[in-house]
Amino acid sequence: MRSERKGKISFFSRLFICFAVISIVPVVVLGTLTYTISSNVSMRNVEDQSYKTVHNATVSLDRVIGEYRSALSYFCTDDDMINQVSSSTITQANRTSIYQKMYILLAGKSTKVAMHLIKADGSFQLSTSDIPDVYNIRNHSDWGVFRKLNASPGTVTYSNHYISKSGKSYCMAVANSIMKDGKVIAYAIIDIPSDVFQTALDTVNVSLPVRYAVVDENNYFLYDEIFSSQNVSFLNTDLRNQMLQAGENRHIYLEKPKQILSWDVTAGDYPIRVISSVPVELVVINSNYIMETAIAVALGSIILCVLISPMLVRRLTKPLNTIVHTMNKVQNGDTDARVDVHNDDEFGYIGRSLNAMLDRLNELFTTNLEKQNRLRLAELKSLYSQINPHFLYNTLDSIKWLAKLNGVDDIVLIVSQLGKLLKYSIRNQKESVQISEEIGLVGSYLSIQKIRYDDKFDVSIQVHDDIMDCYVPKFIIQPIVENAIIHGIEDKIGKAHLAIRGWHEENQIIFEVEDNGVGISEEKLNQIMQSAHAKSLDSDSIGIANVDKRIKLYYGEDYGLDIQSQENVGTITRITMPFSTLPLGNETVGGSENDSSSSR
Repeated sequence: MRSERKGKISFFSRLFICFAVISIVPVVVLGTLTYTISSNVSMRNVEDQSYKTVHNATVSLDRVIGEYRSALSYFCTDDDMINQVSSSTITQANRTSIYQKMYILLAGKSTKVAMHLIKADGSFQLSTSDIPDVYNIRNHSDWGVFRKLNASPGTVTYSNHYISKSGKSYCMAVANSIMKDGKVIAYAIIDIPSDVFQTALDTVNVSLPVRYAVVDENNYFLYDEIFSSQNVSFLNTDLRNQMLQAGENRHIYLEKPKQILSWDVTAGDYPIRVISSVPVELVVINSNYIMETAIAVALGSIILCVLISPMLVRRLTKPLNTIVHTMNKVQNGDTDARVDVHNDDEFGYIGRSLNAMLDRLNELFTTNLEKQNRLRLAELKSLYSQINPHFLYNTLDSIKWLAKLNGVDDIVLIVSQLGKLLKYSIRNQKESVQISEEIGLVGSYLSIQKIRYDDKFDVSIQVHDDIMDCYVPKFIIQPIVENAIIHGIEDKIGKAHLAIRGWHEENQIIFEVEDNGVGISEEKLNQIMQSAHAKSLDSDSIGIANVDKRIKLYYGEDYGLDIQSQENVGTITRITMPFSTLPLGNETVGGSENDSSSSR
């Protein structure tokens, strides 16, 4: 045996190897996967957030420019204003009226933007700010924004960089021609400063450190936070080529500095490209931190495994060695050997179980005879316990015959039916009975009650034949019938009717016990139902509670009793149980009728 074990790896060695593998491999694998996945996921998240941010910024900026375009278009089609401007002589009143319309048009934004009205012949001009020299129509009638207005009727957008006398930097102009009788009579221009762009971009809710740049269709900067340090006025050719090659992805990576550039273009006849810049350092730093942490944890796991694993393995295998030593003793015939148990783990459980098994084996032979004697004694006691009920049954049988000899038929019937009930209780030790037996028991009980109440009520029993062979818990219908007679019919003035119905419906057996007695008030009915669910039973509802609790114990909470009642109308008690042609549990039969008779 020992020579065979020398060539095999011991449990100690295998456990040590498992410790090493479990400690090192998962850390290395998980660290590598975590680094790779987190880097990729983080970068994708930054890309997605960057594009969503620049898209929202583009929508915000397009909305702001669109508001100015719409307002200017409305202003240039105002009939009163057209008539006033087309007049050869513009009075002070007309000038004031036009000025008010310009302020109303800007709707409180006059401090942010500048609006100019210039007649085509240069004879009149009006502005909410200083009119720049570039709008001197006599010198520049076919240049800049005027040339674009002459070429494109309607509202136009034009890149127009200049700094006003007050020092405000303007980057864009929204302009429209004012027409009358098919001729241009004036021009209306709204100059948009850079800080309007900044406000529109700042309204975008972002969680990233984003910077923006806005370029026109000719790639000239309208607004710049990204490339301002390079002191350039337009996108360089290399960057434009990279953005062109990116295509639908609409994002590229720049190495110096490391950043993600994403962009989107506004809709309409004047496309503006909004570019966002997000630094990549955050993703790189996070990925490097994860990699360094994984390496540190892997090295720490290796060192701890080498130092601690041998001690842990020896401590864990010591109880197993003790159990093996004890089993070898028992195998050699020492049945008094026992495991010295000190642990409360699985090995301790095995040791205690082995000790208990050995104790049980030693006691088995001496206790077997004692068990047999106790079993016979219990059987005798069970037979003795039946003497008193049989004595009572035989006494009732004697009373029945004496009443029959004396011609007292009511006593004969009552005693006979009571004897059947008593015999049913003595001989039937089963948990469940067939419905046919239970209905027979109810019939015996009703025979007694009809004599007792002097035909105060009549009874109809309608139970379908297809459920007569089904099994239900014993004494499940009689308590409900008894409750209907005592609490419903007994106090009724005049003759009452009691109906007992049973049928099969959707894999369920349903019984209804209905009386047209005095009924139950809503308050009393609530008390009865609460008592049926309580631990302590009310004397008026003990039968109902007993039946309901037994049904729920056998079949579950979906089955049981349901009571509907109305005062001075009657009560309907419904019993719901599952359809079953098999008895409940492992049941024993108390004996046949002949056996009961012979034991009297």
